[in-house]
Amino acid sequence: MKLYLVVFFLFCFLNVKSQTPTDYYKEADELYKQKNFTKALQSIDKALRADSMNLDFYDLRAECLLELKNPQNAYNTYNKAILLYPKKSYLYSNRGNILLQVGEIDEAIKDYDQSLLLAENDSAKRFALTNRGAAKFNKRDFIGAYDDFIQAYKLDSTDLAVLSNLGAICDQCGKENETLKYLLKSIQIDPTYYPAYGNIGFKYQEQKQYKKAIEYFNKVIKLNPNEPLGYSNKSYNELMLGDIKNALVDVNKSLQLNSANAYAYKVRALIYIEQKAITKACADIETALQKGYTTTFGNDILNLQKQYCSKK
Repeated sequence: MKLYLVVFFLFCFLNVKSQTPTDYYKEADELYKQKNFTKALQSIDKALRADSMNLDFYDLRAECLLELKNPQNAYNTYNKAILLYPKKSYLYSNRGNILLQVGEIDEAIKDYDQSLLLAENDSAKRFALTNRGAAKFNKRDFIGAYDDFIQAYKLDSTDLAVLSNLGAICDQCGKENETLKYLLKSIQIDPTYYPAYGNIGFKYQEQKQYKKAIEYFNKVIKLNPNEPLGYSNKSYNELMLGDIKNALVDVNKSLQLNSANAYAYKVRALIYIEQKAITKACADIETALQKGYTTTFGNDILNLQKQYCSKK
């Protein structure tokens, strides 16, 4: 009986198949979808140890690291991929996106330039142009951003990201009459494309149609309850209508979802000013500045700081 058991277990052991790199990748992908990013990273690292030439593995590894709030290692992951495949245009765009996320806008633009130079087809060109336009927008180079988005639009007039970005930039560069044209076209193509609703809401916000703006920000939140900008923009319009209570709830929700949202800190500072909580307001103004508010949104917050926070 003992011999039988030994033979049986040996038989089982010999029939166990080791996992292939593809198996590890599929395992990592499933874990990523389940939002188990730590274990997903462990699995994709096993895949890379077995096959260091597969670009899909590098992409998933970088995505896991970004979800784990580790942009430096995500950046390093793309550095390794680029060393292996220096002529793959999308790698530079993806690395540029990481640089843009951490505020290295000029370096991001350099990567998008390289991506555009290497673009293998119109789709790759559009990808690079759209990303570069977004970087220029963050740098407040609105004319440059518009030019990039228009070039991307000419390559594909149905691309939702391009249409949404054009809708966001037109008001900033003297082309206000074009704004709704692009935004309405995007939601005609895909009624579930929430960024367009957000930009339409922002258009109404600028026109001081605050109730109308809130309707569109509510659509953003309904379509994507985890979109922080939907809450922070809605909060501002509620503040303008005097609804302080809901404005504070929504801006706090925005910051819970994204603590790096500089605009949300400014909105909350305005709420605190309305509540006469000036110390809290000044702390949020300082945080907004630390998070790069002026780079993306301009210097209006400095006037706010001077008015309420300057030492007498």
